Amino acid sequence: MTLVLIIAATVVVSLISVLAIFLFFQTGMHLKIGGLISLAAGVLLAVGWLEVIPESLKNGLAVEDLGITILLTILILFLVETIFHWHHCQHENCVEEKHRHLAWINLFGDGLHNFVDGAVVASAFMADMRLGFLTMTAVMIHEIPQELSDAGVLSYAGLTKKKIYGYNFLFALTAMAGALLAYFFGSEWAIAPYILAVAAGNFIYMAIADLIPIIHHETDSKKIARQTIWFMVGIMLIGIAGVLI
Repeated sequence: MTLVLIIAATVVVSLISVLAIFLFFQTGMHLKIGGLISLAAGVLLAVGWLEVIPESLKNGLAVEDLGITILLTILILFLVETIFHWHHCQHENCVEEKHRHLAWINLFGDGLHNFVDGAVVASAFMADMRLGFLTMTAVMIHEIPQELSDAGVLSYAGLTKKKIYGYNFLFALTAMAGALLAYFFGSEWAIAPYILAVAAGNFIYMAIADLIPIIHHETDSKKIARQTIWFMVGIMLIGIAGVLI
């Protein structure tokens, strides 16, 4: 029965991801990339600092190991991003491709985020059914703004609507992988805190190194004000969800 609940909950969370992408395109949000980039930066920072890091510590990860894991994650992402950027700029269409590397960095983070979500939901249901439903609700609440933000980044990076739908569906499946691994092997492994630390490092790097610099390129005062508001909204969405759930 527990396994059935875990699978059902993970499917629901994955469908929420697809719904968020649908809303992104059907409501004209794809025309508001600046606001979505700002929202993404706020959401990623808040999720990294307010949710993922505390959760990794609660799961028994030492502060020193947490710091080292986050630092190594940021270093690896920096090197990977540098290689992607250098590769693209060897071609004549460097100007058109210069933001394409953001898509791969974002998809990596999204897949890892979904994997962790699945593992967390499964672990919660294995501990207590009520806790499982509360955890699933919390994941769903922050999944919509998270996926909207991801869609904004992928659209900014130049991916087509079809590719965004396809990649979103494929990387949503990592939630099921995380859930099943946690269910069958969670009691034997002790790597969950490290996975959370890697996720935190990825979210923080994406926000600070990639998205916030894009926001700073804006020169129109009204757009700057709107982007600042969206940035704060992103942080507040995750903060409020953390308080209510």
